[in-house]
Amino acid sequence: MKRKRLMKTPPQFLLSRLSRDLYLDFLTEANQRGFSFVQFRDFLSSRQFRQPYIVLRHDIDFAPRYSLEMAQLEHDAAIKSTFFVLVDGQFYNPLQADVIRQIRQIHALGHEIGLHFAVASTVESDIGKEVAFRLGVLTAIVGDTVQSFSQHDPVNAGFATVELPREHYPVVNATRVIQDNDLLYVSDSAMMWRRHTFETALSENRNLCLLAHPHSWLHHQDDYVAMIREIESCETQAVSERYDSFVDALTEYYRRRLNEGV
Repeated sequence: MKRKRLMKTPPQFLLSRLSRDLYLDFLTEANQRGFSFVQFRDFLSSRQFRQPYIVLRHDIDFAPRYSLEMAQLEHDAAIKSTFFVLVDGQFYNPLQADVIRQIRQIHALGHEIGLHFAVASTVESDIGKEVAFRLGVLTAIVGDTVQSFSQHDPVNAGFATVELPREHYPVVNATRVIQDNDLLYVSDSAMMWRRHTFETALSENRNLCLLAHPHSWLHHQDDYVAMIREIESCETQAVSERYDSFVDALTEYYRRRLNEGV
């Protein structure tokens, strides 16, 4: 029996209201309260940060175009953050020309590009070797050394222990940064706040690590499952169009072969 596809978030789950305007309000409030913004790669050095500070993080789980829009929005506000990119190709193709351009544009705006990795997508049994391999892939895409990584979906997969090969260049593990610096971590994952929102976190008298998923703030949908289905539909349409283009070209290909007498 075919499973019924969930198209909207079940009504018993109360989702947070997120929007571009609300995100801009948060950035303004953080600036007014005197927070500085740092990137994960900054923790490779021993320099002191202006207190209080926010490590602002974006996981590009879906639709990189929204991440580029957020990168521009933050650039206009003179804020730099870190964007973590999946290279496993589950929900977007990081080697597709448009996506490469989007990632490089985010980097050109002064933001950090880090690696996002999912344990379920690993090929190597040694997680450290797997992360090192993917860091190399993303470095080639960005055109600059990728110096940080974070794990995708640790709630369901559990936190992985990552020990990079001894000869690997220094890299920051986002989870370790949060733990070692006692950062208050707040995430908008699946549009549901937990203990804090970004706004309430600003009043906690703590240095912060805040995770904002660009699609959740910038997509027009306020229902998370419906949003993911819309993104899925766009991806499906794009794949269909690529196959249609290939098939449509076959007629001319066959005609040329006939004219060649083959």
